[in-house]
Amino acid sequence: MSLHSPMLRLSPQAAGELHQQHAKATAELREVTRFREEFDRQLSKLIGHEALRQLHKSTLHALLLADLVKEAA
Repeated sequence: MSLHSPMLRLSPQAAGELHQQHAKATAELREVTRFREEFDRQLSKLIGHEALRQLHKSTLHALLLADLVKEAA
């Protein structure tokens, strides 16, 4: 069974504003991603690949735990 959502109709002005917001958010995401990749590259050079991998793993676990605690509250 497929549920269809109704089409959203926007005025040209609202569509233009939404497009601008999307373009800005996409550019910011690209910038943050680029920064993170370079940061990880330099950090890996300083502390080593295995230490960086373990740091990513520990960070992920901490974030999952924080989400679980928030959900339980």
